Amino acid sequence: MKIRTLATAGALTAGIALVGVIGGGVASAATPIVQPEQGRIGLSLSNAETAALAASPIPDAIANIVPGSQRWVGRAPGSVITNVDGRASAPDRVVIAEAAAHPGGYVNIYVSDPNSPVTGGYIVQTYQHWN
Repeated sequence: MKIRTLATAGALTAGIALVGVIGGGVASAATPIVQPEQGRIGLSLSNAETAALAASPIPDAIANIVPGSQRWVGRAPGSVITNVDGRASAPDRVVIAEAAAHPGGYVNIYVSDPNSPVTGGYIVQTYQHWN
């Protein structure tokens, strides 16, 4: 399990770096988020970075590494994505793209310790935000 968490963390970090390169003209950089009390670390992406991530192969790569039962999606109020059996009804790419489609919309993506009692067993957590 720790290998999968490390692989996911590495893929997420490399993926976000790749998004920065692909985004080219994006002047901002992902903001690191460190929450040891929540057993997770992550990145807060700008709207442009969120759009670039949604258009990249990274969400699918993460989905291939981390099973759906270990990925969490926190939907913003007004999201058209629903829950089915406790999981988002859309692929992660669509969740990320929905946030990017809103003015000022962005995502925070975390890699969590699935063995921490506060993470609920999730390895990847994606939260949508918009105004």
